[in-house]
Amino acid sequence: MILTADSGSTKCDWILLNVETGIITKIRTKGINPKLLNKKQIIQIIKQSPELIQLKESISKVNFYGAGCGDQKAKDGITDILKEVFPNAFINVYEDLAAAVFGTTDKHAVICIVGTGSNSCYYDGDKIHRRITSLGFLVMDDGSGNYFGKELLRAFFYKKTPSILKYKFSKSFNLNENIILENLYEKENGSGYLANYAVFLIENRSHPFIQEMIKKGVCQIFDNLINPYALELKKVPLHFVGTIAYFLQQDILQEANKRGYKVGSFVKAPIDNLISKLCSSSRTQMS
Repeated sequence: MILTADSGSTKCDWILLNVETGIITKIRTKGINPKLLNKKQIIQIIKQSPELIQLKESISKVNFYGAGCGDQKAKDGITDILKEVFPNAFINVYEDLAAAVFGTTDKHAVICIVGTGSNSCYYDGDKIHRRITSLGFLVMDDGSGNYFGKELLRAFFYKKTPSILKYKFSKSFNLNENIILENLYEKENGSGYLANYAVFLIENRSHPFIQEMIKKGVCQIFDNLINPYALELKKVPLHFVGTIAYFLQQDILQEANKRGYKVGSFVKAPIDNLISKLCSSSRTQMS
């Protein structure tokens, strides 16, 4: 059996492929990001899935694509953890940009992730090139779920939120300051916690105050994550990956057109396309 995972900071999608039967099992756990979680926390997340633990001895290969796996130390750490959980498996660990690329295109393109966090790269048909070093949600992640969560909280506590939105926001979330501070600074995964607020942005996007917030965030995506690839974008398309990009695609398309960039596609979850490639590969090997 082959296990493939696409993990952000909020959620991790696992796809288990039985090579002999072609049967696919989809599993979802909490997100696994080695920059935000320690070994014990990551193992606990995996072990909370009965399906993964029940079949752990039968898995021969694991392909893990994850946020926070861009450097060798993080890759080695995740490899050791996965080897401990799946003792009979050969382990491959890749950064989440690889899943975004391979789950989107096999041709030259610029790819921008806008989900819980945000990142970008250029794919030359063979290798992935990054011009931006991501420093995570405390410093970067422009236009992402955690960025908009932070903006919503700032507006609320700085008393800039319009009355009707303030009422709806307070009814949608527990805005006790002690609870917020605990989730941000004491509990694991502050990035994922902030991103949970972004659903409010999507649900209330027709309000002028939210529209202005979205416009500001989308402009930052282009200014900081996409413009560094302006030369390549004269020749290749721009693809977006991630839930936030998917739901804000009209705003993104409008800004892209204004700047003269050609948008190729919006992929909500690259794991679905990775599954198709994996199944095609397994059928070829069996034939």
